[in-house]
Amino acid sequence: MNTLKRFLSGTIHSVSEQALVQEVIDKINADKVSACLVEKEGEYIAIVTREDIIQKITGKKDPKTTSVAEIMSSPLYPVDINMSQADACIKISEIGRQHLVMEENGSIVGIVSVMDLVPEELIKKSRNGDELFIRVGNYGDQLIADEKAKK
Repeated sequence: MNTLKRFLSGTIHSVSEQALVQEVIDKINADKVSACLVEKEGEYIAIVTREDIIQKITGKKDPKTTSVAEIMSSPLYPVDINMSQADACIKISEIGRQHLVMEENGSIVGIVSVMDLVPEELIKKSRNGDELFIRVGNYGDQLIADEKAKK
């Protein structure tokens, strides 16, 4: 069984709650990631994703004057790093968010994205977010069925 541990990169990409959106855009592009955790007083309180920026900033607000706090998504959805890839797909489908926060022994150790969990062609076939989440959930169900068939 594949667990989320295999997707752990060892780096947590984060920004301060007071950061400007432009700083997040620069960080996401430089680090080649799709999300950053938002930190306040040493704790992670939210996440900012590429999707947040596209939906809440592009053509609407100036990223050089808009704070991260205005567009961040919360709550975080922490899952144990030993969760199976299949269960993570199902969780993403249930909550309708493209990122989960991985925890180990109660501490955040990373982020896993739907792009990490499912084949790229599944994402490309999806015409909208709702369809994507249905496909991701079905993929998780298929992984569980495949695992059971091996036993």
